[in-house]
Amino acid sequence: MAWFNKASDADLVQSMELVSAAAEEARQNGDKKREAAFHRDLNGMLDESERRGFPRWGR
Repeated sequence: MAWFNKASDADLVQSMELVSAAAEEARQNGDKKREAAFHRDLNGMLDESERRGFPRWGR
């Protein structure tokens, strides 16, 4: 089980924002492996947010 499955709603949202920014930074720096890793984490967070009934984030 991923850590974010146990996170509070506020912590999950904040983590999604941070991971999104980190993925963008990795993309800008050309670090494709790091960007892909952040996107994998973000996809898990999005799945968890949808499971909790959050509005869809443009997916």
